[in-house]
Amino acid sequence: MKIKAIFTSSLIAIGILSGCSGVTGVSTDEIITKVLAADQDEKAYYAKGELKIYEDDKLEESYTTEEYHSEDGKAKITMKDTKTGEEGVTVNDGKSIISFDKKQNKAMVMDDVSSLDLPNQSQKEQVISFLETLKDSHKYKLIGKEKVNGFETHHIKLEPKEKDSIFGEIEIWIDQKTWFPVKSINIVGSSRTEFAYTEVDTSTKISDDTFTLSLPDNVEIVHLKDEMNQSNGTIEEAVEKLGRPFLVLNEENLTMDNVTIDELKGEINRTEITITYNNGDGIPLIYLSVFPTPEEKELAISDTGLKIRGQNAEFMKEINSYTWDENGLRYTLIVEGPDSLSQEDIMKMTERMVISSN
Repeated sequence: MKIKAIFTSSLIAIGILSGCSGVTGVSTDEIITKVLAADQDEKAYYAKGELKIYEDDKLEESYTTEEYHSEDGKAKITMKDTKTGEEGVTVNDGKSIISFDKKQNKAMVMDDVSSLDLPNQSQKEQVISFLETLKDSHKYKLIGKEKVNGFETHHIKLEPKEKDSIFGEIEIWIDQKTWFPVKSINIVGSSRTEFAYTEVDTSTKISDDTFTLSLPDNVEIVHLKDEMNQSNGTIEEAVEKLGRPFLVLNEENLTMDNVTIDELKGEINRTEITITYNNGDGIPLIYLSVFPTPEEKELAISDTGLKIRGQNAEFMKEINSYTWDENGLRYTLIVEGPDSLSQEDIMKMTERMVISSN
């Protein structure tokens, strides 16, 4: 099943269960402050929802969702395509994550979750992180109080400050009592994604048996660790794995801290190099990602007017990243701390880049 909406599909798995009481006469900033300052205790809950994806106002995809979440981070999410009846279920039992596609009879398994250094964020922390990501690129506007599927909510709109925002325009309806985001709409270009919870139960008791998944005997099992071969190495080893030399930063005030080599298999099937550069205080400042330029037309770099080393480039303000293609390779610079380096600084850095084999 294809889920095109990055924000809304991730929102399926998050809810702010802060236990706050309803508030009257509050501003947008006060609502956001309430969310950020709310009690961090997590509660178990059961929920049902509906996800719809439109293209040029035509309904392209439609799903129903069913979720179980425990207090200690276990989760089970089932999604069913309302058009085809196809169904997929993902279970996190605290030790591993299994995603089972019933039609393909295929299960993707991520073993030993604790050793993968994955972000272990609560539902509230995920929302906070997302709001923090958008605080510089979007304006917050309080639309008002509205009743949505039986929930008394605060309706908040996040409008992008610039035209080509990758997150587009977002609307969220947050329950006044639980601060649970019960509905969202995300518009990016001609695509509109809508998600709404039709039922949320925070009083139900969820047993551990809920987070076990029985797979058919003939199921195809793919272990993601076999498709995500990651290692740390040297520049020389990265060149060997990539099969060619590549550009690296050449700045006296930056120290190359780590070289990560990802040998991805499956649908992606590529080698990707990520280099971490620290500033003088040993704090990560810039991440440089390099991999072969994708062949798919839809992944081509757009002509936005921005040029890096004479090539068309794209800038994503939300994550402070710069991307361009050069000599068959795609480069992405992600800069930590947007106030520390200006775009002019980045342009000068890219012009001083040198080939890794030199």
